[in-house]
Amino acid sequence: MQKLKYRVVRAGAAGGVVPMHLAFIDRSDVIKAGISNEKACQLVGAQFTDGVAINVIDLDAITVTSDGIIADGAVVAFASADRGKINPNFGFLNVSEIPYTQQLMDEEPHMKQWDTDYYRGKRLYRGPSAEDRVHRSSHNENMTITGRIASNNTGSEVMNLIEMTEILTPIFGQLQLVRDGAVLIGKTGPEMSVGIGMVVRERRGRIFGWNYGAGMTAHRSGKYAKTVKCEDYSIVAEKSLLAEYTIRALEAGLVPGLHLGCSPVTLSIAKAMGLPIGLDNITDDAWIELESVGITKESLQKPSTPLSREEVIARADEILPGIEDGKRYLASDICDICYVDCL
Repeated sequence: MQKLKYRVVRAGAAGGVVPMHLAFIDRSDVIKAGISNEKACQLVGAQFTDGVAINVIDLDAITVTSDGIIADGAVVAFASADRGKINPNFGFLNVSEIPYTQQLMDEEPHMKQWDTDYYRGKRLYRGPSAEDRVHRSSHNENMTITGRIASNNTGSEVMNLIEMTEILTPIFGQLQLVRDGAVLIGKTGPEMSVGIGMVVRERRGRIFGWNYGAGMTAHRSGKYAKTVKCEDYSIVAEKSLLAEYTIRALEAGLVPGLHLGCSPVTLSIAKAMGLPIGLDNITDDAWIELESVGITKESLQKPSTPLSREEVIARADEILPGIEDGKRYLASDICDICYVDCL
């Protein structure tokens, strides 16, 4: 009988900070099993008596972070399961492919990365399409809910709605788990809390849509933005890896605050490398949030000796803000590899 492989970060992992089960399925294993994404999630969800969030990951596709950085891997379906079941209306979502068009490239300048050698020809998945979002309203169009578990923002933010616990799983961290790499797990912290809201304008964005663009904040919560997710834990990629992918975008000619979101990470790397920053395109609302974590226009304009890409990557832990008291784990330290029969 064909078996489906999946990975699980169990509740209580990483010294007890992971508050609920997180399951990840490689899309290639779904294809090998000859089943749909939804069936795969149902099979995995049925293995748990309590809540679990389930993401199907395509390692051959691409997606985009909230601040506009392309990742070489994408969530192509996600689900919430509780007591072995997935709600038939609200518990599962496919994420449809977004085709390459000249209109998309003209309207969304951060997607210039798609035309580089790193990503050219790869399939793009971001947020669910209108067809995927049957039964949904605008406040939960990128969310799945079953019982006590909700998986939000295309599978990157998981909540236990009864216990009021939450964990963030940014895409680069998820990809490291599926690729058997290494991750950092720690408190999200104020800089990352601010950075989540510094977005780019996208149609069918993975988290946000067309209402906010580069240089703007989607949080619009002033000095409180740094507290939004500050105390929640996150599973993220090592900072050297995040630096590599951000530098790819900068080397494509993209400018934080103008083409990319003005997140603390994009701004810090551009500043370290002496690259342009769209300072005058950053809105007053965004500056208030950035200044709350010590990033000011004056600090970004202050002269400094530019570093090379290699130096930034080597010093990423020093240069990139975010994640408090992060601990490094190999995927094998916190992930169980499991199999379920495909009935």
